[in-house]
Amino acid sequence: MSVRYIVKIAPTHLKRYKDVALILYKYSRTNLFSEADLDTPGEEGSENANADDLARDLENLGPTFVKIGQLLSTRSDLLPPAYLDALSRLQDKVDPVPYEQIEEAVQAELGVRISKAFESFDKTPVGAASLGQVHRATLRGGRQVAVKVQRPGIRQRIVEDLESLADIAEFVDTHTDFGRKYETALLVDQFRTTLLRELDYQKESLHLGEIRKNLDEYRRLRVPAVIEDYSTSRLLTMEY
Repeated sequence: MSVRYIVKIAPTHLKRYKDVALILYKYSRTNLFSEADLDTPGEEGSENANADDLARDLENLGPTFVKIGQLLSTRSDLLPPAYLDALSRLQDKVDPVPYEQIEEAVQAELGVRISKAFESFDKTPVGAASLGQVHRATLRGGRQVAVKVQRPGIRQRIVEDLESLADIAEFVDTHTDFGRKYETALLVDQFRTTLLRELDYQKESLHLGEIRKNLDEYRRLRVPAVIEDYSTSRLLTMEY
């Protein structure tokens, strides 16, 4: 891949270009791209090892690439079975955001101190993932809720990663047979749509509301209600 071309596009993304270029170079020497047509099976042992390596490399690149790997695990039209299996096992392995940052994020979203909005707010999350984490809390009045807080700065990081990938995909589509055949720029655009939708908690809130309405007649199924006054695009508060 031409470094001169990359610098001309966006020098601020050089490190990410380098990271992705190294991945592309590494796996261009394996059966990943040669087997993308799915016509000729590769050697099972080496294919499995390469697939596991790719999963680890994507984990090391961070949340954007973990999410992309998870999405690719559903694309049997693009990848051999061993890669689909390895990528389907990708997990969001992240440490929780320190409570001080969570408190600051919640207060910024709600516009009030956390002690004013909640009667109590557990400092230890019940779950943490690459995009956000969930804390139990109690509203004023005693209502038990779960508060999903987006990781500070994660949206900007993902947007920058996607910009880098879009530039690289444009280069791949222009200069490689693989790119011309599989239209990687279109693929990256699909990833962008999916990831940015997942980062918009207001859209998730609307989706949950629709599900709750559609399942309302089924008494045994319970979809937690969203507490709209305590929810924003980066904060989602639901019944617990």
